[in-house]
Amino acid sequence: MCVLLLAACSDSSSSRTASTPVAAEVAVVRQARLPVTNDVTGSIVSDERIDVASRVTGFIRQLDVREGQAIKRGDLLLRIDASDIDAAITQARAGVQAAQEAWQDAQHDVRQNAQLAPAGAISADVLRKSRVREETTRATLEQAQSALAAAQAQRNYVAITSPVDGVVVSVARRSGEMAAPGVPLMTVESRAVLLFKAFVPERSVTAIKAGDSIPVRVDALGDERFRGRVRGVVPSGDGVTRRYEVDIVLPRDARLLPGMFGRLEILLDEKQAITVPRTALVRRGGLDGVFVLQDGVARFRWLRTGQHLGDSVEVTAGLSDGETILASAPDTVRDGMQIQAKGLSK
Repeated sequence: MCVLLLAACSDSSSSRTASTPVAAEVAVVRQARLPVTNDVTGSIVSDERIDVASRVTGFIRQLDVREGQAIKRGDLLLRIDASDIDAAITQARAGVQAAQEAWQDAQHDVRQNAQLAPAGAISADVLRKSRVREETTRATLEQAQSALAAAQAQRNYVAITSPVDGVVVSVARRSGEMAAPGVPLMTVESRAVLLFKAFVPERSVTAIKAGDSIPVRVDALGDERFRGRVRGVVPSGDGVTRRYEVDIVLPRDARLLPGMFGRLEILLDEKQAITVPRTALVRRGGLDGVFVLQDGVARFRWLRTGQHLGDSVEVTAGLSDGETILASAPDTVRDGMQIQAKGLSK
């Protein structure tokens, strides 16, 4: 008897709870014009990524910068030992001095022979040979002076400075290692101009033109969109993937960093589709659904959703135009509950 009495009380309580309407905001489902887009993945890159290399050969004597260090244009990056270059300069100076003395001696012989030849003291052939020697020594002097200038120019490249304001992203050598011409020593990246680089399929490339404003969504920053400007489309596609490179200039934002992954939203067309507020979606069993209001009763219905557009979500299947749904379903709402509409949002 006690068990039956408790069961009766429970049924009575449930009946009262089910018959009590739950206040909830409702909305009428309407069709809207939605953009038809093609999302293309890409990455953020720096427009100025420079591999710093040496023009001279020598041991690295000083290298104080490290990966991630911010630098300014003109800051010292590394210094190469200049002992060999200084020795070459000393040798070139000695060569210039010797060549200059030889040329001056040859000039003296020409002047002297030019005075003796008219009097018949020397032959004309001796005068000719002295003039040839003067021209030869002058050419040797010019060659020595060029060698000295080249050696002194090399001295200007032992101290390597940053060509841009930016960040050191990699360092390939350390102090004491050998630097060779053309071999990258480090990589410097400027953050002044960031590009979103994507490879667009041929069916979408015609929708992009230089100068267009186009939204870019960076995955690391959620659903926020950045308006970029198309700098250009490389008019030559890959023969295998049939994709074309597109470079988009991004706005200045400290949150945007080279290497970030993102998506380019290319507008292709528009379509009529049903949307629901994001707050109306209820997640059950890993799938999305909404509560549809039928004769004042909430009925849960599974949906097939499409693209997310700000505070709205496209519904591709599960709802019809004109149906009423709960715009925001409280946690207390269950299938079959009576609903008292708080307001009608259209």
